[in-house]
Amino acid sequence: MDYKKISQQKISETIAAEVERQLLEGTIKPGERLPSERDLAREFQVSRPSIREAIQLLKSRRLLVTRPGGGTYVEVSPGDSLTEPLVDLLAKSPEMAHDLLEFRHALEGISAYYAAIRATDADRKIIQLRFDQFCEAQYNTDSQKEAAADVDFHLSIAEASHNLVLLHVMRNLFDLIHRSVELSFKKLYIDDSGRDIIREHHQRIIDAIFSGDGEAARDNTHEHINFVKETLDRVTRQEQRNQVSMERLQKITRNLER
Repeated sequence: MDYKKISQQKISETIAAEVERQLLEGTIKPGERLPSERDLAREFQVSRPSIREAIQLLKSRRLLVTRPGGGTYVEVSPGDSLTEPLVDLLAKSPEMAHDLLEFRHALEGISAYYAAIRATDADRKIIQLRFDQFCEAQYNTDSQKEAAADVDFHLSIAEASHNLVLLHVMRNLFDLIHRSVELSFKKLYIDDSGRDIIREHHQRIIDAIFSGDGEAARDNTHEHINFVKETLDRVTRQEQRNQVSMERLQKITRNLER
């Protein structure tokens, strides 16, 4: 591993964050054995107690494990790559929301297409039920239930696709999508019209699926995901501009007070 020199501020936390970053970016592979404490201390240019403390921190997050016979390994296995600890890491990643929406654009579009072609009467009833639950949560402005209902709605469409691979992937992504949706709603609903638009998008997806129009179902799903992505990008850019402006104002204010 290619380590950078670590600053002295909260050394163990900084080391843990660096290991997390390398795990997210794939520099450290699932199941890989980490170098010894001595080697890590030399490469990070810190003391062995700091390395030991960082390792314990990562163990508490279930990202590392010490195996019988010695050695510390990455806990996440290839067949279990979206376990809760990794979901936590992805949820903290600034790029996660954008990357996940790109992935959902492809996955949910094809799910909606096949759902329109293959959905049974029971599937359609389930989709309608999930949509009604979503609308009820919106009406009650219960953000947690609304996020869960939104994910359940999209999952019910994957179920109606009757493609086991699509369904398996969607279910494995459930926690990650749920957390992403919860965070997204906070930005999407800055303008009250966001709720109406999201609900209308869902209704158009339902109408296309129920009418058996696969292409319309896919296109309406793509339109929905694109709207979410573009809105989040716009709000994020505005937040960044606000932050820069506030920092300038604070600097000017401090100078005037001197």
